[in-house]
Amino acid sequence: MEKFPLKDLLALFLYEKVTPEEFRKLKEIVKRSPNGELDGELKSIWDEMDSVASMNREIKAEVLANIHLQMLSGNKRIFFRRIKMVAAVLLSVIISLGSYFYFSGKYRTIPEEFIIMAEGGQKTKILLPDGTRVWLNSDSKLSYASDFNRNNRLVKLDGEAFFEVEKNTDINFTVETECVNVVVHGTAFNVSAYKKDPVIEISLLKGVVRLAYPDNTLITGLYPNQIASISKKNMKWKVQSCDAEMECLWTQNKLKFENAPAAEVFRKLERWYGVNISVENMNEKILYGFTLKSESLREILYEINKITPIVYKINGEEASITYK
Repeated sequence: MEKFPLKDLLALFLYEKVTPEEFRKLKEIVKRSPNGELDGELKSIWDEMDSVASMNREIKAEVLANIHLQMLSGNKRIFFRRIKMVAAVLLSVIISLGSYFYFSGKYRTIPEEFIIMAEGGQKTKILLPDGTRVWLNSDSKLSYASDFNRNNRLVKLDGEAFFEVEKNTDINFTVETECVNVVVHGTAFNVSAYKKDPVIEISLLKGVVRLAYPDNTLITGLYPNQIASISKKNMKWKVQSCDAEMECLWTQNKLKFENAPAAEVFRKLERWYGVNISVENMNEKILYGFTLKSESLREILYEINKITPIVYKINGEEASITYK
């Protein structure tokens, strides 16, 4: 018996109970399954549900908006049953969705933890229960408990996120990373805390933040246009001046490098495009400066080749680069 039956995965998705592994499997099955089979499974689930109210509101809004666009299109003959239209659009959303919510519990259980993920090459925007806005960068995960905004405002971050925190002088807002906590009341700041990166960076756009160890011992404070870098290896830290707006340019779908080492550039390009990049003969002294907007990976590598001659090859989600 298949470990991930299609109907069960679709039901988990609609009820917002899908885990990362189940979500990835669902996308794989959707891509290779015949349309008739998918329509039949969705219709069966749809008929069993009293409503789709439990579906994530952003996903449901996207599904319905696309249905309306199809109905208004002069190029479409509207004779499909509503469920078939919903199925077609919902399945396209599943395939293209790069960020999603899931609960740590299973069917019909009270969730203890909410988890939001952005897959490689994707970004998403989140509104937390207290009104705080969060932009989640590629290959990142944010989680918070079901009592958020009642007894605490604690979120856990693995990856990169930009926060516009709703002010509350009674309850601190805390971002917990692998080895550093960021504590604020209401402000705007960026945190880069990928587990694979040797350094955690926090830059402040406005307001004041406090950086602390997991036991709440104070490390330092930050003021606007300052960035703190904390080494995971020895927990040494430094604070420097920065252009905080540049540090959060990724929220506007722009990526800017100024005198950035090649290793840093390719590490960020991996996440930006959701690919694996292998590099040979890389010179650590090479520094790059450019701004990425809507260019493809192939276009960026073409431009890099003009600066420092390289041989590159892209095959799906794999890219190899060799310096000449």
